[in-house]
Amino acid sequence: MYVDNFLLKNLLQKVEKRNRLKLLLPWLETRVHEGSVEPATHNALAKIYIDSNNNPERFLKENQFYDSRVVGKYCEKRDPHLACMAYERGQCDRELINVCNDNSLFKSEARYLVRRRDPELWAEVLHENNPFKRQLIDQVVQTALSETQDPEDISVTVKAFMTADLPNELIELLEKIVLDNSVFSDHRNLQNLLILTAIKADRSRVMEYINR
Repeated sequence: MYVDNFLLKNLLQKVEKRNRLKLLLPWLETRVHEGSVEPATHNALAKIYIDSNNNPERFLKENQFYDSRVVGKYCEKRDPHLACMAYERGQCDRELINVCNDNSLFKSEARYLVRRRDPELWAEVLHENNPFKRQLIDQVVQTALSETQDPEDISVTVKAFMTADLPNELIELLEKIVLDNSVFSDHRNLQNLLILTAIKADRSRVMEYINR
């Protein structure tokens, strides 16, 4: 059955206000099976799956048609982890950073930033005015970089720390990459950068790095 987009949105808004969206589940799923790609239909399905805990993670990862900002906002108070998934899928940078900061999800934020590889976004979160900078850096060093095997992830992250002029934090980062048996332990440029950064920021550690 064809339903005009405006009428569809209006119908779904009214039903949602009455907390009756779930009653439309069979009809919405039928529309999807018939090839519907309207975001309103898929947004409504996402909300139903989230509220009923019907494998929402799979839907948020695999569905191509829902609006990431709409669904992410819907998730924020219900499950901020799901909000992060929706925002990441749509590359909603500011929304994802805000929900991570509000809920102390610095591990999720760190993983996103490393995968996102956006120098401007890195500059924003590493700015001295960011009150969550230290918590974020800890998770970048301890978790996000340890999990990646992509040299481009490493390259962009290291450059971001250099651009932000954070030599001590850069040493932490490089130690984790070069000294902790990662796949990049034998990377000559990273080894040299660690030594050069130590010469500028912490000379007492230079010989230790050279001998390692």
